[in-house]
Amino acid sequence: MAMKETSNMRIAGSPYPASVDEIMATLRHSSLPTLIVEGGDDVIVYREIENRLSHMGISVFPAHGRPNVLELFRRRNELSATLKLAFVADRDTWVHTGIPREYSQNCLIFTHGYSIENDVYVDGRLWKLLGKKERFCHELAEILDWYALALSRHLSDQTLSISDHVNAILDCSHEKKEERLRLTEGEAWPHALRTLLWKKYFFLLRGKTLMALLIRNLKGQKIPYNDKALLHSVSIRPGKFLKKISSDVERCFETMGVER
Repeated sequence: MAMKETSNMRIAGSPYPASVDEIMATLRHSSLPTLIVEGGDDVIVYREIENRLSHMGISVFPAHGRPNVLELFRRRNELSATLKLAFVADRDTWVHTGIPREYSQNCLIFTHGYSIENDVYVDGRLWKLLGKKERFCHELAEILDWYALALSRHLSDQTLSISDHVNAILDCSHEKKEERLRLTEGEAWPHALRTLLWKKYFFLLRGKTLMALLIRNLKGQKIPYNDKALLHSVSIRPGKFLKKISSDVERCFETMGVER
C-alpha cells in the first residue's frame, strides 16, 4: 500500500509525517520505491526527478530536514529488506571536510556543492541573469569576509551560526559589520579559506545565502525573480549536476537487490 494513502501522521501545512519515528512507521506500510529527501524548496527539484523516473514508480518523500534524512539512512535496516530506499541530502559543510565514511554508500546521494541551490546555480548559470555584476561582486566579497570567519568558527563549534540572512549582513551599521569581523583573543584570520571561497563561491558558499544574494541583486529587473521559480526553471532543464543526481538515483534503484 502506498505511503501517501496510509499515513495519518501530519504536521501543519504538510501531508507528510514530521518525526523520524513517524516516518519510519509510515515506511513500514509502504511498498513503493522511495526517495527520501530533505523537504522544503528542494522538493521542487526532486519532483522533476520523480517525473523523469516515472517509469520506475519512484515516490519522493520529504523528511523535514537533513538530520532526519541521515537518521533514516542509519535506521534503514529496521525496515523490510524488500522496500527499496534511496536518500538524497545536501553536502552541507562536508563540502569542506569530506563525507564521513559511514555515509559513503551508493544509496545515499549528496549534492555536488553545499546544497541543491548551489547545483541549481551552476547548472542554470544563474549569474548570467545579472546585468551589471559590479554590485553583486562587491556584496559577494563582503558576504565572504563574514562567511569565512563564521564558517571557520562553525567548523570548530557547530552551535555557531552560518545562516545569517544577507540583508542582515549587508544592511547593518558600519559598527555592526566591524563587530562581526572582530577576532577573538588568539584567533587568526582564515586567509586560505577566504581565498578558496572566492574561487569557488558557487559551490562552497551556503546555498540559501547564495540564492538570497542573487535575488537581492535581481530586484528591479523587468522579470520578477524568486528562488522557487529559479529552482523550478533549472530543474526542468537540468545541467550536469542535477542530471548526475538523477542518474545516481536511477542507478541506485536499478541495482538495488534485497540487501541495502
